[in-house]
Amino acid sequence: MKRNLLLAALLATGMTCFADPSVLEDINELNLLKQKNRLAQGDDLREYWARREEIRTRIKPIVEQEFAKLADGELTPFASDLLKTEHGRTALCSQLKSYPVDIQGKVLEKVFSTALEAQRGPLILGSQHLSKEAFAGKEIQQWLVEAINGGKPGGAFYFILTEESARAVTETALADMKQLKVHRESLSLISAAFLACRGDEEALNALDSLLDNLDIESIFQWRYVIHVAAMSGNERLIKKILGIVTTDKRRWFWGWDCMPQYLSFEHEAALACAMVIEGFPSVEYYEYDDGTKKKVHEWIENNPTYTIKRIDPRVYLDKRFNNIMSLMSSAYR
Repeated sequence: MKRNLLLAALLATGMTCFADPSVLEDINELNLLKQKNRLAQGDDLREYWARREEIRTRIKPIVEQEFAKLADGELTPFASDLLKTEHGRTALCSQLKSYPVDIQGKVLEKVFSTALEAQRGPLILGSQHLSKEAFAGKEIQQWLVEAINGGKPGGAFYFILTEESARAVTETALADMKQLKVHRESLSLISAAFLACRGDEEALNALDSLLDNLDIESIFQWRYVIHVAAMSGNERLIKKILGIVTTDKRRWFWGWDCMPQYLSFEHEAALACAMVIEGFPSVEYYEYDDGTKKKVHEWIENNPTYTIKRIDPRVYLDKRFNNIMSLMSSAYR
């Protein structure tokens, strides 16, 4: 009770704690609750969510006010301590969304320049929803290039590189893409997507070849290949994907308790087209029923020409490659 009154008094006077240990203690409790309640059910789960919300509500205004100082170029010791925690980095990235792009960039660059090496990867990963321009700072770009050329996965980071940085990692991306001939890995496909988005003929031909040799029993191919090709925005590849929608009738039983129960390249190709073609009918991930198929086929028949959307590849990664960020989190710890 006394602590709550103290926090209220500080906020009412426009002050924040210089380094209120209770806030960091609350954040530590959030982490412990998260670990403890991964398998919680029933009353235990409800108690967890109630306690979590109570803590988050209590510390939110203090954390926001402390991070607001960053917009004026001030990084306090308390803010530095907060940024050492996952909750603090998440809170900052969420707060940055409301700032103009130039302020996003200045804050991100300042925080990045003072962060420990182990904190830099998680900070950039947690900021992926920000504008690409927010990552244009010299120190951030230099770190990204060194990380990728040093053997770390490019993944989503490829798509926040400046033109100069992108050229600097091209050879590394090409070498990684060629690993597809040896093993099937989603991160190597993202290297191909990065290169294809830049019009690299070797990458476009590699994706074209993969589309010509789809194996319905390959989860890797079913889950990734069509969508990586669509991410490229390349007209030749998207035309081939439209052909898969209308001609590939293969299905593979996935399981009675799975959604969808049957896997098909026809469905995945339609999903991809809905992402990248203007006006294409909406397609559900969990079901591709006869009614949707009819709408899709009629649209294709009635629209021999179409406009390809220019979407940020990171949007595609977020929607269709949910394992990429977890792979990158492991690599950049």
